[in-house]
Amino acid sequence: MTTDVIHILTFHGLGRPERELEKGEDRYWLDVSFLEAILDQIKELPDVRLTFDDSNSSDFKIALPALVKRRLSASFFVVSKRIGSPGFLTAEQTRELARAGMEIGSHGTRHRRWAELNASDLHEELSASRDELETVLGREVREAACPFGSYNRRVLRGLRSAGYSRVYTSDQGPARRNEWVSARNTIVRSHTLRYVQNIIESKPRGTAAFLRMLKLTVKRWR
Repeated sequence: MTTDVIHILTFHGLGRPERELEKGEDRYWLDVSFLEAILDQIKELPDVRLTFDDSNSSDFKIALPALVKRRLSASFFVVSKRIGSPGFLTAEQTRELARAGMEIGSHGTRHRRWAELNASDLHEELSASRDELETVLGREVREAACPFGSYNRRVLRGLRSAGYSRVYTSDQGPARRNEWVSARNTIVRSHTLRYVQNIIESKPRGTAAFLRMLKLTVKRWR
């Protein structure tokens, strides 16, 4: 039965990296077999959504074929200044993702922590990135995902002013279908299929739900 509650999974790199990874980034790179097992686990579940961050070339070379094979869709959040750089998506690959029915959203211009930026740099991350992506795609970009899960009230105000219709964080836990700010669950190498299943089955209630909502409210208004 379909409910208002959804669970959003976030992936990053897949398979063998085609570029030098930043310190600590390797924990976000998954074996292809693990991704495929997760997709097989959730492919019949309408309450699970999929997102991919960081613009890695594996989005096109590995994730797209795996999704198409299972008739699944996902949102890909692209760092605009990375397009065409070694190990990252090219402009044509980005367009191919969109033509295959995937949502393309903004992950900023340079993959910086938005909550730490001054007004000028934040405007570049939120507005210039979208303009550059829209030029590549030839269509509107409506969604954004916060790099490193970094945001605060000022960032959200900027995203609202920029006109994004949905914003994704890394706050963990369930989300709702039509909310403007949505929590996502990042999947890393150390996780298991059982862990993913626990995410999907997670439905905080009572005191746990209240405390989680209080924590998110404080974070979004600080």
